[in-house]
Amino acid sequence: MKTFKEYLAESKKAYPFRVKVAGDLPEGFEKKLKECLGAANPTVIEKSKTPIQAVPLDFPELSNLEVHTFEVICEYPITAPELSEHVKCLVPESHFRVRNGGNPAEAEHAGFDLEPSGEAILEEPVMSTEKIKAKDYFGDDFNKGFLKDLAKAAKERKKEGVGAEYKLPKAKTDKAGAKSALGS
Repeated sequence: MKTFKEYLAESKKAYPFRVKVAGDLPEGFEKKLKECLGAANPTVIEKSKTPIQAVPLDFPELSNLEVHTFEVICEYPITAPELSEHVKCLVPESHFRVRNGGNPAEAEHAGFDLEPSGEAILEEPVMSTEKIKAKDYFGDDFNKGFLKDLAKAAKERKKEGVGAEYKLPKAKTDKAGAKSALGS
């Protein structure tokens, strides 16, 4: 059986963030960032830098700047807005972005390789083994078959009683016709 210390050691969580700063960094920025986040106990701060871009990816209002990216992993729970408040003391608010490390959009950019692989993508025979007939996927014949399949599926659902249509009762009309109840 595990001891309490073992359970406690296994239960440590990491709170990853990505801090992006556009433009030149103030002197000693990394050290100041670590000091500001001292309460959150940052374990790792890694830095990468993009080349100067006409319009940086996360900064459409800025132009001709490089973007410095810091990977920050905190041991203590902290949110992105709280982290933003700490970074705001170091750089102007328009020149930085703070994102959660688990953000799917960030995962896309993290996997984006700036270095070309050297292989021509157009030369890969992805679909050369299959012959695709356009009439199997497009056109009037395909649309007619698709509508038949939908009608067949609707009939099957009616037989099973699942998703049966609900019909509203007919509205009752008074003998007076279309006269207003408020008086006209």
